[in-house]
Amino acid sequence: MKQRPIACLALFVFLILNVIPAGFFYEPRQAADKCEAQITGRVGRYTEKEDGMQLELQNCEVRTGQTDFREDTLLIYLDGTEVYPPGTSLSLSGTLYPTEEPTNPGQFDARLYYRGQGISYTVFAEKVSVIETKALPVQTCLLSVKSRIGSVYRAVLSERDSGLVSAMVLGDKQGLDTEVKEFYQKNGISHLLAISGLHVSLIGMGTYRMLKRLCGSCILAGIPTFLFLCAYGWMTGGSVSALRAVLMCSLSVLADMAGRTYDMLTAIGAAALVLMVTDPLNARQSAFLLSFGAVLAIALFQPLWNLYCPKMTGPGQSMSVSLSVMFLTLPFLLHFFFTYPLYSTFLNLLVIPLMSGLMICGILCGITGLFSLKAAGIFGIPCHLILEIYDRAGGVCLSLPGSVLSVGDPGSGKILLYYTAAAAAIGLLYKEKRRKKYWMKKDPFRPKKTPLVISLAAFGLCTALMCVRIRTGLEITMLDVGQGDSFVIQSPDGTTFLLDGGSTSESEVGNYRILPFLKARGIRNVDYVMISHADQDHVSGLKELAEESGVEGDVRIGCAVLPAIAEKDDNYLELEQVFQEAGIPLQYMGAGDRLSGEKVSLTCLWPERTLSLGDRNELSMVLLLEYGEFQMLFTGDIGEYAERRIIRTEALLDVEILKVAHHGSRYSSCDEFLQYIRPEAGLISCSASNTYGHPGEETLHRLADAGCRVFITKDSGAVRIWTDGRTVRIRNYINTRRTDP
Repeated sequence: MKQRPIACLALFVFLILNVIPAGFFYEPRQAADKCEAQITGRVGRYTEKEDGMQLELQNCEVRTGQTDFREDTLLIYLDGTEVYPPGTSLSLSGTLYPTEEPTNPGQFDARLYYRGQGISYTVFAEKVSVIETKALPVQTCLLSVKSRIGSVYRAVLSERDSGLVSAMVLGDKQGLDTEVKEFYQKNGISHLLAISGLHVSLIGMGTYRMLKRLCGSCILAGIPTFLFLCAYGWMTGGSVSALRAVLMCSLSVLADMAGRTYDMLTAIGAAALVLMVTDPLNARQSAFLLSFGAVLAIALFQPLWNLYCPKMTGPGQSMSVSLSVMFLTLPFLLHFFFTYPLYSTFLNLLVIPLMSGLMICGILCGITGLFSLKAAGIFGIPCHLILEIYDRAGGVCLSLPGSVLSVGDPGSGKILLYYTAAAAAIGLLYKEKRRKKYWMKKDPFRPKKTPLVISLAAFGLCTALMCVRIRTGLEITMLDVGQGDSFVIQSPDGTTFLLDGGSTSESEVGNYRILPFLKARGIRNVDYVMISHADQDHVSGLKELAEESGVEGDVRIGCAVLPAIAEKDDNYLELEQVFQEAGIPLQYMGAGDRLSGEKVSLTCLWPERTLSLGDRNELSMVLLLEYGEFQMLFTGDIGEYAERRIIRTEALLDVEILKVAHHGSRYSSCDEFLQYIRPEAGLISCSASNTYGHPGEETLHRLADAGCRVFITKDSGAVRIWTDGRTVRIRNYINTRRTDP
């Protein structure tokens, strides 16, 4: 590595940037919450969407009425299809939203993702007016060509095929169906949908070699290739993986022009330095880590494969590349996606070679379609055939047992251990390579097997360690679902309970909040879904999970438990139907019923089976969780009436933790109830923007008077409780995340 100072410097900078907490690189927000704003700026690029238009507005001046500030880039969403070319100056008004930080484990980090694009706010515009029309000709032309080629794909190919080809050739994922994205992700071939080295090398190096043959000059071929690579990278969105590929491809062309040998490790280091210096937070982006991890794996491992398997060619060489990438990127794949497609290594042996033909046919289809749609249809046929092969091969892989391994996030400690062991193993194997370099004996060199065995054992042990999750004690997590409720209980024996799961403030809360948490924790099966009552803020996400239960790679639900009530309303009946259609067994619990495991039990204290009330909230199922000496009470949305009735049953003693009823409503948690159960801590789930006044000031005062420490999701994010049956530890996600690197 002494001969590669750029690569060493890049590694050093990368390690430093990942030690420093991410919050250090964020600029203070001028607007912490959503607000109405008046904005002026210049259009940088536009993207056509199904339901409107998306703009990147640059050099923006923002006026909110409370503060004025400048932003380099804002992401604007518009209704309508009117096109504003790059360079157009606009004035608009709308609602300004800060990009969201995750408030739950496993939740997508929108702030980090958009920060990689220089964006801190999104705006949903209502009124737009043009200040000045001064279009930038090159950018306008590129986006126009992209739009026209996209139209060709939509005209010539089926809806599914056009969405895929547009993503692979143009970097436009607007036409991709969610099911298609999930299909490619579950099969481990989603890298085909992102503009990366595979795409850029095919296009860039193909262009350079063609021009070099035509003009016979490296310089005359290289300069147009540089310009073409820059234009293609910008046109396709300028993602981190695309920029990495453009930089490395440009260095390869530059090396050929200068008559120098292209060194892959140096090129990787140079490209990484450029991206990290441009934005230090790039070093934490999934695209950066996976893209650079893949090419680094090839650069580091291929010489070692050649050392131990010098005669390997064809399929064996392709397999070695896939295994190398898998070895080096596995921890990051699990960290960001929580699952691993078991057969992806073999599937990539088929799809990657076919990608060259698909890209060539896709490009020819788009270009010829600008002049003749009939001619474009000829090239569309092989595109369809290759995509059909992808679909069928992927379908076969998903039908095989264990096709998607749900492992969960291994955590920073295990990831660090894995890469420390990997560095040691690679260093050990490179000693053998160095020994070959200085081999002076007449006998042919034969590498020692011992370093290889030790290295493979280290990789295997660390991989197994990442996939194993050891549970000690009882873990309870109150998720931040906005204005709603959701609790996950994981018992020491592996039984998982999900208590409620809904929201009226967050759309698709099941897919975007609850399911990511379950996957991040490596939870494959939810044994019991417990529903306190059928209000949407308690069940909307559960319906989403029920619909996906049983799908390979998603979480399976074992049983749904509903409150046993005398009269079932429409919401209750609809919920029953959702679970029945999903093939999920139903059980019912009333006062006195009990679910027991080896050490954990849930006892229903309310409602009484024969009770009939007009208020759905008062009929919420109330559960007492017991584990050793630890007790926690889940109260749904009950009010004072149910609280006093529960006291009269004398089924309760002091509890350590109280799930405060009805999101902290002032009509719940009466003094008599709190003084009776004397909770040490109270958990409240509500949205910061709720219009109900939750939590009520009166409730907070009553909790304080009872000596109860309060945790609220709108302030703390998710709240995790761990207990061994005696000791209780409580941590909130937001504060923990801000202090962790």
